[in-house]
Amino acid sequence: MEYRVTDIMTLLNAEYKGEVIEKVSKLSPFFHSDEKSLTFAADEKFLKNLSQTKAKVIIVPDIDLPLIEGKGYIVVKDSPRVIMPKLLHFFSRTLKKIEKMREDTAKIGENVDIAPNVYIGHDVVIGNNVKIFPNVTIGEGAIIGDGTVIYSNVSIREFVEIGKNCVIQPGAVIGSDGFGFVKVNGNNTKIDQIGTVIVEDEVEIGANTTIDRGAIGDTIIKKYTKIDNLVQIAHNDIIGENCLIISQVGIAGSTTIGNNVTLAGQVGVAGHLEIGDNTMIGAHLEIAGNVEANKILSLDR
Repeated sequence: MEYRVTDIMTLLNAEYKGEVIEKVSKLSPFFHSDEKSLTFAADEKFLKNLSQTKAKVIIVPDIDLPLIEGKGYIVVKDSPRVIMPKLLHFFSRTLKKIEKMREDTAKIGENVDIAPNVYIGHDVVIGNNVKIFPNVTIGEGAIIGDGTVIYSNVSIREFVEIGKNCVIQPGAVIGSDGFGFVKVNGNNTKIDQIGTVIVEDEVEIGANTTIDRGAIGDTIIKKYTKIDNLVQIAHNDIIGENCLIISQVGIAGSTTIGNNVTLAGQVGVAGHLEIGDNTMIGAHLEIAGNVEANKILSLDR
C-alpha cells in the first residue's frame, strides 16, 4: 500500500522541504528503514544522523537543518507527543470482519492437526505438520511455520510470524499491543502499535508469557531461544539466538539482548538498553544500564 506525502502533511499540519517525493509505503524506525519508508527524527540522536537513514522522507522539527540530496523533510511544529498518535493511527491497518471459525482465505498445509474451537483468521498461513490444541486464536495474516506446536488458550495476534518447530505453551499471548500512551491535553492517549512480532525457528515460549508487538517496526525473538513461563517482553525488543529467559523476567521496550544470554528468574531490564553476547545475569537483579558482552552479574549473598 502507498500513502501520499501530501496527505501526511495535511494530517500533521506540516510543511515540506527538500527533494519532492510523492509517496511512501510504510512508517519505519530511523535506523531500520528503506527507500520506501517514512521515518522521523525527534531528537539530537537522530537529527545529527539524517544522512544515515535509508528513508527518503523524514519528519523533523521546525529548526534549521541542512538539506540532503535525495531526501525530503516533513517539517512539523507540534511536539512528538502530539503527532505520534495521529501518525500511527494513519498507518494502522483495518482488520477484516470475523465471519467464521476458520476463514475461507486461510491456507493450511498438510498433516495439520487442529482441535475444536480454534479460530483461524483471514489470510493466515499454516505450514505442514502443525499441531494446534483447543481454544487457540490465530489472527489475520499470521504465519505459522512447519512443525510448530501451539497448546491450548494461546492467542497469536494479527500479522505475527512464528517460525518452524516452535513450541508455544498454554496461555501465551504473542502480538498484544505494546504499552504505548502519551499525555494529550492532560489525558493518557493510546498510540496504535503498528508493528508485529517475529519468532524465528526452534523457539519455545512458556505458559502465560506475553510478547508485545512493535510500535513501529517489530519485536523479534531469534532462533533457538527458550523462554520460561510468566515472562513479559515489551514492544520492539530484540532477543538474540540461543538465549535462556527464566520465569518472571520483565524486559522493557526497545532493548536488544545479544546471543547466548541467560536472564535468571525475576530479572528486570529497563528499556532502550543493550545486553552483550554470552552474558549471564543472576536472579532478582535490576538492569538499568548497558551490559558488555561476556559478563556475569549476580547479587552478593
